[in-house]
Amino acid sequence: MSDLDLPRLLPGELAGLSAYEPPGGDYPVRLDANENPYPPDPVILDKLARALESVQVNRYPDPASLDLRKAFAGHFGCPVERVMAGNGSDELIGFLTWTLRGCEAGGKPSVLIPIPTFGMYSIAASAAGYDVHEIPFDSNLEPDMEKVLEVVREKAPNIVFLSNPNNPTGSFFSKEQIRAILNATDGLVVVDEAYGDFSGEKSWICEVESGGNLAVLRTLSKVGAAALRSGFLVAGEELLDEVDKIRFPFNVNGYTQVAGEVFLSNFERLHSGINEIVDQRERLSREMAGLGFTVFPSRANFLFIKCGGREKALWRFLQDRGIMVRFLARLSVAGDALRVTVGTPGENSLLVEKSREFLAEGGKDA
Repeated sequence: MSDLDLPRLLPGELAGLSAYEPPGGDYPVRLDANENPYPPDPVILDKLARALESVQVNRYPDPASLDLRKAFAGHFGCPVERVMAGNGSDELIGFLTWTLRGCEAGGKPSVLIPIPTFGMYSIAASAAGYDVHEIPFDSNLEPDMEKVLEVVREKAPNIVFLSNPNNPTGSFFSKEQIRAILNATDGLVVVDEAYGDFSGEKSWICEVESGGNLAVLRTLSKVGAAALRSGFLVAGEELLDEVDKIRFPFNVNGYTQVAGEVFLSNFERLHSGINEIVDQRERLSREMAGLGFTVFPSRANFLFIKCGGREKALWRFLQDRGIMVRFLARLSVAGDALRVTVGTPGENSLLVEKSREFLAEGGKDA
């Protein structure tokens, strides 16, 4: 048996990439993954248990995820023909980058990504052979629209990814800003609304047209169903026909299909938890700012916090006391920062209490 010649077999695009590594570890308080801290109410759990019993484990699931897509279309009021289901939004991001790789002879496809943002846009695009044009947010962590539009017109990217609200900053692209980008390019503009349920704004799903250059991503992960890995792409039928050519067969498992249908058909029962998170977001923002930290406005279920150069020290201090938040190192414009998921009232109180202790002890790394 010969040795595998990996350097010869691997594409050059992988050389500069690092794997996306969600934080692990066992911590009593997890405020690092932007999950919903509240389990579904008993009615949903009961319906979920009964629905899962119907899955025939020895059979493949519906390859088109039709009932799941119908439930999504019914909730958002869009044609089911414009909905594709995926194994989380990550898979759908990959499908889009694989599909829209057209370029002139000798050139490369390209994407435009305002940064800092969700890392999978860049990873998926780079792995698929794209040039990645990253446009930093301004010093207030708002979109630098002048630069974005300049690069859109100059580079003519195949895809523009907009996380809205943006992960990790909580920033929000206005309707006017998104329309300006849509009008400036004939490439695809993907509005990723993973955190849209916390924004207080209407979804862009109703704006998707057949043949138009707008696509929208949604997920159930942030509203209480992270374990399902249930994502959705809403786009014109012509584009979805092309994406379907490279979609994996049976890409959404049977359990996720029936469970996602239950969540979408009973979505009104999730509203109280969503509203509580929004209320707690404002409370946590006030209290952390009251400790002297810089807390940026957020339209998501997390806060982006600067601690005057003490971000890593506070991150370690909290870990030692059983609280995990997300440490973000050397971000463009922002430098080091913390992304703190909004938890339950008790978890948020504990975070504030331990942050106050950190300051009282001098606010330095151990």
